[in-house]
Amino acid sequence: MSAASPLSDESVPPPSAPPAFALWTLGFRPFFLFAGIFAGIAGLPAVVIGAIAGVAAIAHAARLLLWQPWMTLGRPILWILHASYAWIVIYLGLRALLVMVELPASLATHALTIGAIGGLTLDMMTRTARGHTGRPLRASAMEAFAYTLVQLAVATRVFIPLLLPQYYLAAVVVSGALWSLAFGFFVAKFWPILLRSRIDGRRG
Repeated sequence: MSAASPLSDESVPPPSAPPAFALWTLGFRPFFLFAGIFAGIAGLPAVVIGAIAGVAAIAHAARLLLWQPWMTLGRPILWILHASYAWIVIYLGLRALLVMVELPASLATHALTIGAIGGLTLDMMTRTARGHTGRPLRASAMEAFAYTLVQLAVATRVFIPLLLPQYYLAAVVVSGALWSLAFGFFVAKFWPILLRSRIDGRRG
């Protein structure tokens, strides 16, 4: 099975990896992710949840490296996918770290929600808006700036409280402002576009 990155609408050289390694990263990523979720629901000891999260983080990180994300740095509509996926790895790593270090659990949660879900959502909104209006699947400078703002928002929300807890409130405010600004740029760019017909004259 190919280790190609999902939704790669532009040509990226396929990564090479031993088949067994590629299969391991593909098969065990969802297993350990869902195992961690069910372990939490079942109320298993924190050390068990942390161990599962740690293994899952390694599996997801290995898979991300197989996609060679550095090959997409000049293509914002692709690098945002990899950057957002990386926050899943960080989320799982923080969940594992919580077993050894006393940290607010919300840091891991925000890595997942702001970074992974937020970034992927903004990218898919861009793809859908462009694709359904007949435009090429290439992010403009404004869209790339919005992607960057989301990354800054999650980095501020996760790492400032982690490293400089005395600035927690400021980090929350700044992160929220960056997040809002990112989606505000999307609305400003695509609101007038979505109110008009497709540029190619086709329906839908």
